[in-house]
Formats: sequence, C-alpha cells, structure tokens
Amino acid sequence: MFGFSKRRMKLGRLNSAQGTRSPMRHPKRSSNSSGEAVPPSNNDSEEKSCQCSSGAPEFNDCASGGSENWMLLSIAGEKPTPRFNHAAAVVGNKMVVVGGETGSRMLEDVQVLNFDSFSWTTASSKLYLSPTSLPLKIPACKGHALVQWGKKILMVGGKTDPSSEKVSVWAFDTETECWSLLEAKGDVPVARSGHTVLRASSVLILFGGEDVKRRKLNDLHMFDLKSLTWLPLHCTGTGPSPRSNHVSALYDDKLLLIFGGSSKSRTLNDLYTLDFETMAWSRIKIRGFHPSPRAGCCGVLCGTKWYIAGGGSRKRSMSK
Repeated sequence: MFGFSKRRMKLGRLNSAQGTRSPMRHPKRSSNSSGEAVPPSNNDSEEKSCQCSSGAPEFNDCASGGSENWMLLSIAGEKPTPRFNHAAAVVGNKMVVVGGETGSRMLEDVQVLNFDSFSWTTASSKLYLSPTSLPLKIPACKGHALVQWGKKILMVGGKTDPSSEKVSVWAFDTETECWSLLEAKGDVPVARSGHTVLRASSVLILFGGEDVKRRKLNDLHMFDLKSLTWLPLHCTGTGPSPRSNHVSALYDDKLLLIFGGSSKSRTLNDLYTLDFETMAWSRIKIRGFHPSPRAGCCGVLCGTKWYIAGGGSRKRSMSK
C-alpha cells in the first residue's frame, strides 16, 4: 500500500511508523461557463472524514494508524459469486456491489453487505422505466463506476450486455431497492469502461476509460445531477495521456488527482492534478519511493493523504 500526501506532494510506501471555468461553484461563484448553476461544495462530515469509514466500529480507526493489520471478517449470508471488474459504493451502514465478470460471463446482480450485522443479502436488479411500466433489469455490466448520492447509488457507464453507444446513468435507491434510468441531456459521452467517476455535491466528474472499439480515452466530462445534463470540460496544460483502469480522487472539491492506469501499449505510474479554479492540468513530480506502474488499483482519500493499494501491470499483479 502506498500513501500520497497532498500537503507535501510526496508519495511513499507505508510502514508501521507512518481553459474552461471550474464546474465547481464556490461561495463567490454563481455559474459555470455555460451559465448553468452548479451546486456549492458539500463540506459535511461525510465528505471531509476518512472515506473508508462506516457504521462498523472495527473501521473507525482507519485514519489513526492504530492498526495496520489485515483481518478476515466472518460474514453471514450467502457469499456473492467470485468476480472482478465489478464496482462497489457505501451508503450509510451498507456496501453495495454491482455486476462484474466471472471470466466466462458478465453479471447483473446486486449484492449488499450490512456493516451492522456483517451479512450479505441479494438486492433487486429490476429497473422501472416508469411507475406503470413492467419492470426490466439493469444490463449485465463490467468496468462501470458506482457513486453514492444521498440514499442512492449511481451506476455510470461500463461495458454492458446489451451494449450502448452512450454512457448511461442508473440510480439505485437503497431504501426501496428499486432501479431507475436517468434521462440525460446535453453532450452525452461515448460509452466506455474502465473510467473513473467522482461526485462533488450534485456534480459528477468523469475521466478517461476505454470505448467499445478498445480505444483509450482522456476526455473529461461533467454531469449535473440537478438538470441531468452532460457537459464536456476543456482544460489547459498537458493532461494525462489516454488511459483506462486508472484511479482518481477529488481533494476538497477543488483538485482532481489521476494516477496510473493502462495506456494502449504500457502500464502507467504517473500522477496528474487538475485545479478546478484554473482548469489547468499539472503533472506532479513525485518525491520519495513511488509505486510501480499499475492498473486496476484502488484508492481512498483520508484527510490530506491518498492511499493506493493493489492493481497489476502487464508483467505482474500487485499485493501492496
């Protein structure tokens, strides 16, 4: 596992001792470049606290460094089918896992882990297009993104069966366990998988991925959850090269971080930031020990530190 400190712009191995106006509206700003209002940053405790926390007391010390040992949890209920290229998100005391692939087929199931009882249950994958229509099912998918929004989980993009030409956004209500399809407007991005999606208040930020023709992408888009409108974002500076299966984070709703991923010919370990105040990309010169090239890793932002773990390269998989 590796940690990146925003304060010192330093990346190192962890040990037991250690062009377009911004889509984000801050207090003095009232609109973006298109004139559409963008909600202010959400500064509640959920956004500021360690994002790996939950209602389970075992996880409350994740940012304190009190324990750095992995432990196997005893989980009740029927275990989900083994999978990869799935996605997960946390809402309250639940973690929702959607889709993925087994190696022979893509999955369309919805699995829920309750942190209070530490038990698995299977939720509905039915999709209601309208209150009077017959229920359908969400498509089998892999390489998609899940984002928490209030009591809902948003599923954005991914390689689906049946396939789609454009990115779709589905919403899963964790209380009613019903799915709905958001009717998006604007310049909807092309369908893709292996992208990243982050939420700042009621705005989603999508970067990169791989399209249905397996072409790597490095475009940046914003989705306004209030108007359900997609907008492309244009930036200055030299940004990340086209890539998929990278990892991203949003610091203080002002700074987008992009690390690693897979390009057309190689696996990457570069680090870029996008300042939403200036809409300018910068490549960070990494000091100290840094991760080897990897794709498919995961990361979590805790305060001013970004923890990155796992992943793999064309040569080997990573366990740290």
